[in-house]
Amino acid sequence: MAANPEPAIARSIGERIKQARKSHGLSQADLARRLGVSQPAIANWESGIHDPRRLMLAKLAEVLEAPLEWLAAGDRSVVESDKHAGAAYIRRPLQHVPVISFRAAALLAQDMSADPHGMAEDYIPVTAGSSKLFAVFLNDQAVNLAFLPDTLVVVDYSDRLPGDGDFCLAHVRETPTLRRWRALPARLEPFSSEPGHETIAMTPDITIIGCVRVSIRIH
Repeated sequence: MAANPEPAIARSIGERIKQARKSHGLSQADLARRLGVSQPAIANWESGIHDPRRLMLAKLAEVLEAPLEWLAAGDRSVVESDKHAGAAYIRRPLQHVPVISFRAAALLAQDMSADPHGMAEDYIPVTAGSSKLFAVFLNDQAVNLAFLPDTLVVVDYSDRLPGDGDFCLAHVRETPTLRRWRALPARLEPFSSEPGHETIAMTPDITIIGCVRVSIRIH
């Protein structure tokens, strides 16, 4: 078997196919004939327009005398990567979200222009679609079916219009309170294994601070 081509030089699957092909002195047309495919198919693979499927990748490894593991470990093309279930998540930028106290969260209800970064006690790295996020530690038995004690809850304070069933942080009787939003009639419900927690009817003096986007259990 031929010596393993240098991975640092060829990072993508297409680049590795091209490097291995050239190390054997083959043209794209030569390789296409050996594989029983068209020359444009080889060109598409090498340029990263598409990636060969697993069976064809195994055949390429055999013809090019290159380790299948090395070929398959290359970076995938943009088109193929976007088909991955996690592609949209992976493309989101990482941001450092301020961890604030519940008391500080109350300030956001009173002043919508307040900056939670100025209240930060710590930061947590998160990927999310919104840039207006803060996090609070939650210890509330009224929502223990959704959030265990000491769960870090990330709140999107740009979204103050929860949908039915969403969890949101609201300013209730001068206290930030996390509950499940229910519509018709508008109310904040507990979600607990324990009976007796109050359902809070929405009134003009209750302010939605934001909706929960992520929860993180820290051990």
